[in-house]
Amino acid sequence: MRGDIVLFLGLVTVIGGGIIVAAVLFFGGGGGGDSACDDPLPPLGDSDISQLGFQTEDVGLTRMAEATSVGNLDSATEVWYDNDSELHNFTHNVDAPLREADEELAKELCEAVIRFEDELISERVGRVATEAIRVRNLLRDAAEALGFARPGG
Repeated sequence: MRGDIVLFLGLVTVIGGGIIVAAVLFFGGGGGGDSACDDPLPPLGDSDISQLGFQTEDVGLTRMAEATSVGNLDSATEVWYDNDSELHNFTHNVDAPLREADEELAKELCEAVIRFEDELISERVGRVATEAIRVRNLLRDAAEALGFARPGG
């Protein structure tokens, strides 16, 4: 029973997040070709923007990509959204400092996160894994842009 409640809340979160992302993409920025990623993402919770923080997120995204590559979207949804996800929060909280170092990379990461969330909501298993790996690789680039060692080797 508790698992059903957690699954339901996870689905509500994913669907609600998708609606918000769609609304921002459709209505955000006042038109004229503006993108949801033209401005920094709003911060969410707290994140450790450090070498350890990047390494931790790298492991989380690797776990998520592995889970989705075998069709376990519930696990990916849980890692990304549940319990005030540090992984999801990290992608928001690294945005502002990354924009100061490399604005184009920050925008590219933002757009990749939106694509990942769209694929997760759409439950396209192969695409979710591909986009999770893309986000992970861009976060690796972000670590280097911010002066940290590249996680994952």
